[in-house]
Amino acid sequence: MRSSFLKSIVLIAVLALSAASTRSLSHGAGSPAEPVVKLQGLDGHFYDVSEMRGSVILVSFGATWCAPCSGELAALEDLKREYIRKPVKFLWISIDNPAQASDGKLKAYAKDHKLTIPVLRDPTKATYLQFSDRIRLPLNVFFSRDGRFDEPVTFGMSSEPEVYKARVRQRLDKLLGSSRSSAE
Repeated sequence: MRSSFLKSIVLIAVLALSAASTRSLSHGAGSPAEPVVKLQGLDGHFYDVSEMRGSVILVSFGATWCAPCSGELAALEDLKREYIRKPVKFLWISIDNPAQASDGKLKAYAKDHKLTIPVLRDPTKATYLQFSDRIRLPLNVFFSRDGRFDEPVTFGMSSEPEVYKARVRQRLDKLLGSSRSSAE
């Protein structure tokens, strides 16, 4: 039992170091490396942001135990309906590990929250750690239509859903506008 505990700690340390090196590459000298968001969804499909070029992508990280994440998910579903005719895609990534939420529990959570947004898993938090050194949820990450990570990341959910949606709308509209003007 102690051996498996030590192996888990070593694995977490390796993943953290890997994510830290990815962060330093993306902000270091030379050509910056783009963060990699490629995870499997509960629907069995793999989602790779680099293959979604042409659309603005909003990636939200959350967890079943995160109370503000529930409110955020409802707001994201509203925004998804609002942007249905625009090149915008939404992804929700759970950072729950399997002990916190099995696939079955996560599917039930998605059903209870009436999610139509693809639900992905990042149980080791390796993808999350590319964007933040510490866990603060919800965390939103945006990618432009040309597939580039658009800084800064945003944390939190306003207690007023309309304030939150206005903030996200502003960011999405900026990315849609700048992508259109750069493509023209």
